[in-house]
Amino acid sequence: MLSEFARCIMPGGGLLLGFFEGAAVEAFPHAVTPAYYWPIDEMVQHLDAAGLETIETQTRVDPGHRPHAAIVARRTTT
Repeated sequence: MLSEFARCIMPGGGLLLGFFEGAAVEAFPHAVTPAYYWPIDEMVQHLDAAGLETIETQTRVDPGHRPHAAIVARRTTT
């Protein structure tokens, strides 16, 4: 999945990926389809394997809402 994102991004181009952050990859019911929690470190590993270099990570927890994370990544030039 992430390798297809990388393929479509020019070398040096960027990606902002937002997701639900959790301690383990775990499905949960969402309004339209099942969604997943992902640990940030594991998502970074998948991005790296796809040829995307992590530039920045952010997390946010708003009261009464699921924890969110965002990763800014850049496609490597190779």
